[in-house]
Amino acid sequence: MSTRSSLRNRLAPIGLALLLVSMFWISSAHAQAKIELRLGHGNPVDTPVDRGVKRLAELVSERSGGTIMIRTYAMSLGNENQLIEGLQTGAVDMAANVAPSFGTVLPLSNVLGILYLFRDVDHMQKVMRGDVGARISNALLEKSKIHVLDQSWYFGTRQLTSNRPVTKPEDLQGMKVRVLPVPIYMSAWRALGATPTPIAFPDLFSAIQNNLVDAQENPLPNIKGGGFQLLHKHLTLTAHIISSWVVSVSDNTYKRLTPEQLKLITQAVKDAGTYQDKLMVESEESILKEWQQGGVLTVHTVDRSAFKAKVAKLPAEFQGGILNEMYGLIQDVK
Repeated sequence: MSTRSSLRNRLAPIGLALLLVSMFWISSAHAQAKIELRLGHGNPVDTPVDRGVKRLAELVSERSGGTIMIRTYAMSLGNENQLIEGLQTGAVDMAANVAPSFGTVLPLSNVLGILYLFRDVDHMQKVMRGDVGARISNALLEKSKIHVLDQSWYFGTRQLTSNRPVTKPEDLQGMKVRVLPVPIYMSAWRALGATPTPIAFPDLFSAIQNNLVDAQENPLPNIKGGGFQLLHKHLTLTAHIISSWVVSVSDNTYKRLTPEQLKLITQAVKDAGTYQDKLMVESEESILKEWQQGGVLTVHTVDRSAFKAKVAKLPAEFQGGILNEMYGLIQDVK
């Protein structure tokens, strides 16, 4: 045997060993690179937002080759306020929150809870994707270290269900209405003559059953998802709020992600938002048709201008008028 062949034979096991070690380290590094994130929201399973965040998780997994996994949780990581606290502390990686709920930590966000703020869904999305939306998200980051990835997912148009008819603002006098625990919401419903009662969404069904509240307001898919049509007899199409979901990430998680990972997740959030918006619009239309034709609820169409007139002074009066400028900027968006 030649010296060269002999040397090759002696080195072969060493080369194989080095190859195996190299493969082990590559495999280990790949395993270590996998990231699992928890995303919470406060709506029932199978509502448009629940399906939207699940679509987000699918897109992120597909596009990252399985190296980034998002686990979604419907109502089990806390209510709106608890999710915001979780984002601030890092206990929650990501969340989808109703936009006005950030008013508890950022007074400027209360503007998004003004009744009849947006003319339609298109107006809302133009605002939330434009300069006004950027001003709000930048302020939220500075104040609470919460990074907004998208704040224009269509949450839905809020309508009122109740145990007695509501056809005009005067019918709300003294009525206990469940609302989100958001300051501007509380003020708005007081201006309408109601008694606003903040109750977490998961507790709302039993609150209606036990007569703790007389009415509640939510988008139609949330009403159906919560089963409130089984308890209430009347649906009033007040369309008092056109709102959005804010999909955000905690500062701790943001800093763990590479620029490439953040770019991938952010694009997936936007794409999942388009999917969720379509679901929401279709769901609102089909549910209303189903309830009207099936007589599930007595549906009341009202003069919304009468309701709007009752809250017209709120932007100038709420907390000394701190929202008036922002309200004007939103109205100027065409």
